[in-house]
Amino acid sequence: MGELVEPIPAVELTPDEFENFPSRVRERIETTEGPGGNPGQWLLIGARSREQGVVMRRVLETVGRIAEQRREAITERHIETLVDLYLEGEERADVDREIERDNAELRARYLLETKTWTAAGIHEHMHGGQSANPSEPASRWRREKKVFAVRAGRAQLFPDFQFADGRPRPVIADVLKRLPDDMTPWQIAFWFRGGNGWLDGRSPEEALDDRDGVLKAADRLRETAIG
Repeated sequence: MGELVEPIPAVELTPDEFENFPSRVRERIETTEGPGGNPGQWLLIGARSREQGVVMRRVLETVGRIAEQRREAITERHIETLVDLYLEGEERADVDREIERDNAELRARYLLETKTWTAAGIHEHMHGGQSANPSEPASRWRREKKVFAVRAGRAQLFPDFQFADGRPRPVIADVLKRLPDDMTPWQIAFWFRGGNGWLDGRSPEEALDDRDGVLKAADRLRETAIG
C-alpha cells in the first residue's frame, strides 16, 4: 500500500471571527484581497512548510481562475440555448438571470435580421464545392482576424457586411486590431450594429466606407476600455 497523505489542516471562519484577528494580521490579509470587497467566508489553511504554502497558494489561485472561466462558459451555454429556443419559436426558458434572457433576445433578433454565412457557404460561394476543405478559407480568415464570426449553437456565422465580392473588406481587419482585446465576438457584432456618436449616429457597419472615421471610433472604444 502507498504511504498515507496527511490531511491539510483547514478551518472555516466567519467574518466575525476574522474581525477578532490582531489588527496587524488583518491589515496584511486585507492588502492581498484586491478588488471585490471583503469575502463572506474565510478559510484558514495550515502549511507545514514555506514550500508547501507557496504550492497551496498557487493551486488556490488557479482554482479561482478555472472557476471563473467555468462560470463564464456556463453563462455562454445558457445564452446559446435560449437563442435556439427563440429562433425555433418554442416557449421561453425560465431562467433566474434577467441578463441572460435579454442577451439571448438580442442575439436571436440579430440573427433574424442579419444575413450571415457559414464557413461552408463561403467555401461554396468562392470555390463551387471544388476545394477539399469546406471550412476554408473562412476559418483561416477568422484565425488571422480578417473577419469575425458569432457562435450560434455549434455553428460559426460570419456577418455578411464584412465581405465584398466574396472576400473580406480590408477595413474589417484594421478595425478588429483596434477594438479592445477582451471583446467577445457577440460584443463586436453589436458594436458594429449600434449607432455611434463618433460617426454622427451611424453604425460602424453603415460607415465602413469612412475608413478613418470607423477606425477612430474603434480607437475611442479601446481608450474607454483601458481608461
